[in-house]
Amino acid sequence: MITIGYKTKFDSIIRAVAAIGIGLVLVFGSNAPTVVVKIISVFLMVAGVVSLVYGLIKNKENGMYQVLIINAVLDILLGLLLFFNPQWVASFIVLIIGIVLILFGALQLLVLASTMSLLGAGFSSLILSICAIVGGAFLMFNPFSVKVMSIIAGFFLVLYGVSELISTWKVVKARKEYEIQRGPATPAQEAPVPGQIDASGIDDAREVDFERIDDPDDLDDMN
Repeated sequence: MITIGYKTKFDSIIRAVAAIGIGLVLVFGSNAPTVVVKIISVFLMVAGVVSLVYGLIKNKENGMYQVLIINAVLDILLGLLLFFNPQWVASFIVLIIGIVLILFGALQLLVLASTMSLLGAGFSSLILSICAIVGGAFLMFNPFSVKVMSIIAGFFLVLYGVSELISTWKVVKARKEYEIQRGPATPAQEAPVPGQIDASGIDDAREVDFERIDDPDDLDDMN
């Protein structure tokens, strides 16, 4: 079963909530593209600060803090750039949303398709993912005004967010079904532990009585 992007349900839930929140801002907010860019910039700055603190405190001993600090600084700088120059990104935010919808919609479609054999789901379970991909492709053409396209982009983001929540639930259910079908490993299937003696057949061992013979003549009598 393919679970790329769904290793933990929290990642997909965060994606879903973020998509729904940004989508609602695009649909109902005034000057929505600029507001969305500022929201994204705040997310980047918060993520950068969290990564910076985590890198300095938790990973200083294992040598990974340098990478985390570099990523954190880049996130903070990018967040600041977007926050103070939102119009620059707002002019093509719809195109960015279209690309994101195509990429994440395709990933969602791939994961859902891999769960169909486990859950016995039909083609209807893929409709929302297909709609997200089609919506993303439509947004890339940008045929209407910025205001209209912002509302359409918000609608498709909300649609994707709802689909992501459903997909998360299905992946969790399919993972449980997969574990049930595999069943618990039998002792013969379990990998041996290095240095451990296999005592699986000790119950079938037979006791043998030994008698000490001191006189060689007694050995002749036994024969």
